[in-house]
Amino acid sequence: MMPLSDLIAALKMRWRLELFIIVAVLALVALWTSMSPKTYVATATLLFDEPTVDPVQGTQTTAQDSIVGLLSTQSDVIGSVAVASTVVRSLQLASPDIVARWQAATGGTGDINAWYGRQLLSNLEIVPDKGSRVLTLQYSSTNPQFASVLANAFAVSYLDTRLKLRTDPARTYSRWFQDRTREVRENLQQAQARLTEFKRKTGIVDTGTSNAEVARLSELSNQLTSAEASAASLNARAGSNAAESPDVQSSGVVQGLRAQIAGKAAQISQMSTSLGPNHPDLIAAKAELSELRSKLASEIGTSTRSVHVASNAATNTEADLRNKLNAQRGRMLSLSTDNAQLDVLQRDVDTAKAAYDAVAARLQTMRLQSVAPETNVRQLDTATPPLLPAKPNVPLRLLLAAVLGGMLAVGAGLALEVWRPRVRTADGISEISGVPVLAILDLSSSRAGTLLTGTAL
Repeated sequence: MMPLSDLIAALKMRWRLELFIIVAVLALVALWTSMSPKTYVATATLLFDEPTVDPVQGTQTTAQDSIVGLLSTQSDVIGSVAVASTVVRSLQLASPDIVARWQAATGGTGDINAWYGRQLLSNLEIVPDKGSRVLTLQYSSTNPQFASVLANAFAVSYLDTRLKLRTDPARTYSRWFQDRTREVRENLQQAQARLTEFKRKTGIVDTGTSNAEVARLSELSNQLTSAEASAASLNARAGSNAAESPDVQSSGVVQGLRAQIAGKAAQISQMSTSLGPNHPDLIAAKAELSELRSKLASEIGTSTRSVHVASNAATNTEADLRNKLNAQRGRMLSLSTDNAQLDVLQRDVDTAKAAYDAVAARLQTMRLQSVAPETNVRQLDTATPPLLPAKPNVPLRLLLAAVLGGMLAVGAGLALEVWRPRVRTADGISEISGVPVLAILDLSSSRAGTLLTGTAL
């Protein structure tokens, strides 16, 4: 058996042959690849961005477990004939050749855009990215430019279709809510007219009128209670002994006259001890005392009459307040029926207004949705013409060609060595002869070594 060292040396000696075989295999594979039909794949991606706040309806969230269903549904929409027909119309792909093929296949029946769109769908692959909100659109074609154009066209057509699917129902509902708005507005106007007419007839200015009447009744009742207490007190003081009432006795004039009378009486008593009963000074003092007592009696009479007048006035006030209270009670009774009817009419107005506000709010929402500029889907990546075809796989083929060429080159080198074996190393000589090698002469740099090497080859 040939030693491993000789085999390695043989492969090194035949490197030119081996390199030729590898290059030849690579050239053949490259020629085969260049002659093979090529398929290019262009990729565009769509991002389904579920917002936390919807610009029209407010807060809105999407659970993670519904993303799979969302992407699956939208994949079916992208792969629908409607989107494909839109692609054909937007790119104007219905050329005369396509029209001729359509007429030959269908006899001119049906929609050419839908027919050709179904053919385009056969080269479209929709791949959802696992665990994310991204859809990948891959379009295959023999023309890299056409592949990128179609991938972008499907993405754009889907975005337009999704926006249309959202805005068209909103426009329909907007028209419906507009009709309902007119109806509820008329109901509100009629309810307000009935309420206004009833207020005009009854004289109820506003809803606070009843509260004001109740407050007035309460105020009159309080005033009557105070007037009754005051009249009772004054009547008691103006009774059979009005002169002894506190109002009379506490009068400043009466108290002043009583003080003067007491002083004058004391003076007369003192003068009586030193003067005779007919003394002019004593007589004058007694005359003054009589005059003061006359004034006191007159003042007491005046104060007593004042007490009677105040008592009569309190009694009249009490009677007047009682009459007003009775009249107010009668007015409250007459207003009870009107208030009940007023409440019914007011509730009708409130109900009509609530209905109008609800319909108007929904109308505004539908109007905003019908003119929404975009949806929550955006094109994340735009497809560009691919530089290398997806089929055949050029890097893989060249790698396999390099491996195969290397194996053929090594095999050819080993086959030639087996066919014409040579001893090329000292280990080989020792193994073949069975005797040790004593010395090695290096003739590679000499002419003799060149001649020997050439002969060996």
